[in-house]
Amino acid sequence: MEINWSWQRFNDISGEAMHEMLALRQEVFVVEQGCLYLDADGLDKQSWHLFGRTNDQQLVAYARLNFPNTRYPEPSFGRVLTSKAIRGMGAGRKIVAACIQKSSREYPNLDVRISAQAHLTEFYAEFGFTKVGDPYDDHGIEHISMIFRAPPNR
Repeated sequence: MEINWSWQRFNDISGEAMHEMLALRQEVFVVEQGCLYLDADGLDKQSWHLFGRTNDQQLVAYARLNFPNTRYPEPSFGRVLTSKAIRGMGAGRKIVAACIQKSSREYPNLDVRISAQAHLTEFYAEFGFTKVGDPYDDHGIEHISMIFRAPPNR
């Protein structure tokens, strides 16, 4: 399945696309993972948004890249998800690679920090992320901070 990727800032997202984004985030994080939390946390306005759509424009993958000095001093990404329809096809790897690449382009010489679900630490380690600190509970799911060190002189 071919996925078309695009980045948008909050103010450039249409009402229809915003609805699709929020619905997919709730489907994955609230319904599938049973994690009750306030998804509209104020960070969407201070983020780049990565949309992955099929050729028929169905939203099947998503992530957001928070600007530096919003969630952390470093840029960070999160809300990484794929719909059930495309899981196991490598889209998650493409999302993480795209987030690292976008951060490198927009914020050269800055590290990238994430709050990773603990069971995904090996996955993120494949991209060069290392654990920072101890695991912690985030709405019933164990997480750990991880950092991707910016190569010198990017």
